Amino acid sequence: MGIGIVILAAGRSERFGQDKRCLPLNNKDSVLLATIRAAKASGLSCYVVLHPGDHELMHQCQQDGVETGICPDARLGIGHSIAFGVRANQHWQGWIIARGNMPWVQPVTYQQLAASLFDHPCIRPVDGDGHPGFPTAFRREFGWNLMQLHGHRTEVRLMPSCSDIDLVVNDPAISRVIRTPKDLCPLHQITNDTQPPAFSQAAI
Repeated sequence: MGIGIVILAAGRSERFGQDKRCLPLNNKDSVLLATIRAAKASGLSCYVVLHPGDHELMHQCQQDGVETGICPDARLGIGHSIAFGVRANQHWQGWIIARGNMPWVQPVTYQQLAASLFDHPCIRPVDGDGHPGFPTAFRREFGWNLMQLHGHRTEVRLMPSCSDIDLVVNDPAISRVIRTPKDLCPLHQITNDTQPPAFSQAAI
């Protein structure tokens, strides 16, 4: 079953104040590169969605062996980026929709989502308390609806409200979204004063 990961990295980081995709996350990787490498480590195909003007970043991604594309309407909202990424990979049998500002998601989480698509048309990861996170996963029958997304409509709106779509994973990173400089700290440095952000539909 050909399932791949669409990494959404076409945001402008306006709330962050600078391009967080390129900020160093550790001694060698930027936020986006760490996200890409974790996704690649799953063994699944990856495709990164960028915004106009990202030609240097596109070159860097391609050097890392990842296909990329420039979404011309990225400025209009995350829905356009999702639709663009799915449309560019219509040959896949399923899509895992990932955020480029969630670098700590474990490779095994991507693998579990892909495996679950054999039995379910769409899946979202949840923690042990049932709190949902990202990335999400969709089988081919959702392709048309995914390609119709636009504006700030995310793929989450396509998911039914039932527990059948929940996949319990042992991965606290499914709810860790980098929105502020404080969020750049590694998972093991989280304290009571640095809590993981709540589930959100915000993209990078």
